Amino acid sequence: MERITGHPVRSVYKLPGEPDVWPKADVIAVAPATFNTVNAWALGITRDFVVGVVAEGIGKDIPMVAMPCVNAAYAQHRQFERSVAELREMGVRVLYGEGGFVPNQPGQGKPHAYPWHLVLDAVEEIVAARQPP
Repeated sequence: MERITGHPVRSVYKLPGEPDVWPKADVIAVAPATFNTVNAWALGITRDFVVGVVAEGIGKDIPMVAMPCVNAAYAQHRQFERSVAELREMGVRVLYGEGGFVPNQPGQGKPHAYPWHLVLDAVEEIVAARQPP
């Protein structure tokens, strides 16, 4: 990633006073977003670096696309639906349900069938819409 982007890969917070080496993102894609990630993000629980980045991204007005990857048992938990709704209300484009990720039954996962193309298409759409004519 560093070679492709020209920017260092980070997995921990920078220390106060350290320069921010990342430019402002055009868009952030969060995929596959786990049950824990979706709920923590919606609730503002930023113990994990990635959740902290995307939670802050909402306040920085960075467009975001998220596509969960949860099984149908997790999807039945009431908080999950609340979290998806909360993220959508905050402006995150959540690709879940019809036109997005549809959960499998527990133990029936098909990692090779995860619809990455939906995330990439949504990112391209957002970037194209933000380009000057």
